[in-house]
Amino acid sequence: MTSPPVSRRKSLPWLLAAFVAALILIGIAIALRSGAKPQDERVLKVGDQRGGARALMQAAGELDNLPYRIEWGQFPAASPLLEALAANAIDVGGVGGAPFAFAYAGGAKIKAVFAYRPEGANIGRASAIIVAKGSPIHRLADLKGKKLATVRGSAGQDLALRLIEKAGLAASDIHWSYLNNAEAKAALESGSIDAWSTWGSYVGIAVIENGDRVLADGSGLPTGLGFFAASDTAITDKREMLSDFLARLNRARRWAIAHPDGFAQTLAKDTGLPLKVARFSISAYLGSALPINDALIAEQAEIFARYRRANIIPALPDIRAGYDPSFNATTFAGRS
Repeated sequence: MTSPPVSRRKSLPWLLAAFVAALILIGIAIALRSGAKPQDERVLKVGDQRGGARALMQAAGELDNLPYRIEWGQFPAASPLLEALAANAIDVGGVGGAPFAFAYAGGAKIKAVFAYRPEGANIGRASAIIVAKGSPIHRLADLKGKKLATVRGSAGQDLALRLIEKAGLAASDIHWSYLNNAEAKAALESGSIDAWSTWGSYVGIAVIENGDRVLADGSGLPTGLGFFAASDTAITDKREMLSDFLARLNRARRWAIAHPDGFAQTLAKDTGLPLKVARFSISAYLGSALPINDALIAEQAEIFARYRRANIIPALPDIRAGYDPSFNATTFAGRS
C-alpha cells in the first residue's frame, strides 16, 4: 500500500485539530443560541467581608446544592469591595448604607439590590468611637481639634458625623485621619491618633480583648441599613443567578435570627475570632431583609445629604437610580 506524501502526513494533525476546534465552536454557538451557557460562565463572583455572607449562608445550609458556582472574594472593608465591584472584578457584595452612598456618589456603576436592617436591643453598640483606656477624652465635645481615624466614606465616618453633629460639632472641627481599620488600631495603640470610629468585630476586639473604651456608640441613633450591591453588568448578564443568591441570602438571614448561637459558632470557626467576640459582632449583621422602596430611598438620601454637608462627596447624584427594586419579588418569594 502506498503511503501518503510526507507533506500530506504532516498536515493531517493540523486538519484534525481544526476539525475538532470547529466542532467545539459549533457546539458553543448552538448552546448560546438555545439559551444555555458553558459551565464556566455559571459563576457568580461575590465580595464578602470577614464574617459576612459566606459564614452566614454556610451556617444556614444555603450554599448546598447550588445550580452555579460561587467565587468568594474576601475584603477587609467595604471600600476595596466597592472598588472591585465598580471594576466588574466581582458581581455582588455586602456593604453598609454609608459606603454604598460614598461609592455611588463617586460615579460607580452599581445599584443596591438587597437591603436589611439590623435588629436587637443592643444593636447600636456594634458601631462606636473608641479611645484608648487611659485617654483624657470623655465627651464627644472633647474631640474638637483632635485626630479621629476612620475609613473615608465608611459606616465609621457616617457614625462619627452623626454623633458629632448631635454634640454640636461640625465636620471641620475634627482632624480626620483616613486609615484602614488595622492601621487605625495600631495608631490608637501608639497614641498617634486620639480616637477611632469603627464597627463590628473591630469594636468587639478593641473593647473586649484590648480593654479600650467606648466614647460613644450608635445606641441612641436610628439603626441604619445594610445592602448587597451589584454591578450594572451583573444585573444585566447574571440576573437569574443574582435572584437565586438573594433569595438564599434572605432565607439565611431568617435562619440566623432564629439560631444566633449557631451562626456565632460558625463565624468564630470561619474567622478565628473568640466566640464571645463573634457573639458581639453578629449584632451588627443580624436583621430582617426589607424591600427596596420609596421610604428606604428617602432614608438613604439623608446619608448623601450628610456627606455633602461635610464635603465628603462633591455633589448629590441621582439617588433614586442607585436603588433597584426589581429583585424584590424573587427575594421575598415564599417568605414565611
